[in-house]
Amino acid sequence: MIRAPLAPLLALALCIGAVAAPGCGAGSSTQAGGVTIEPLTSTPAPDTIVGGKPDRPVTAGASPAAVSNGATTAGAATETSAPEPSSVAGPDAPSEGRWIDVDVTKLVVRLMDGRNAVREIAPVAVGEQIDTGAYASTQTGLFRVYDKVEGLAYDPPYDTYISHWVGFDPDKANGFHSFLKDKDGNVVDAATGRVSNGCIRTGAAEAIFAFAEIGMAVVVHT
Repeated sequence: MIRAPLAPLLALALCIGAVAAPGCGAGSSTQAGGVTIEPLTSTPAPDTIVGGKPDRPVTAGASPAAVSNGATTAGAATETSAPEPSSVAGPDAPSEGRWIDVDVTKLVVRLMDGRNAVREIAPVAVGEQIDTGAYASTQTGLFRVYDKVEGLAYDPPYDTYISHWVGFDPDKANGFHSFLKDKDGNVVDAATGRVSNGCIRTGAAEAIFAFAEIGMAVVVHT
């Protein structure tokens, strides 16, 4: 019987083992036969989408509005009167085309076509502050829809989630959105009245989202 030399066989086994076994430890790699074997890395989970009004301090020197917020909660009576033309006067209110009217005194959002309201949504939540100039204030005036995000997004100021975001005031980061929700999309705060930090919250955010278009006029008034 012919015995093969032991040294060549041992060298061959070591060579095969070097190719088959990847390196361990973070960032390690093994090089064998000119081929680099990189360690396996896990794919990080997607970042949480952040939406709504960013968490930013209120402008220094701004004071809250003196009027009581008059907050209500889910289950409170809602307005049942038929839609009526917007009460906005002057050049801010479009006379034709589709636009959105926001009455921060009556807590009403009207989806408008010219001077006719095609749908009235009430009551809604508006800012605790109105026209104070603070970052947390709902400002009145003529705005334009500049952003729309339909999906669930994290809302930092309240450590909750919102959906159907329609941004219209980029300076104060205000917009329309759903009531506050948990990570699974369940409503956790359906309060209306003077309760928000500037945005317009509503249980009919889907309707506003579907109606709104980028560039559409939004008139906010008292």
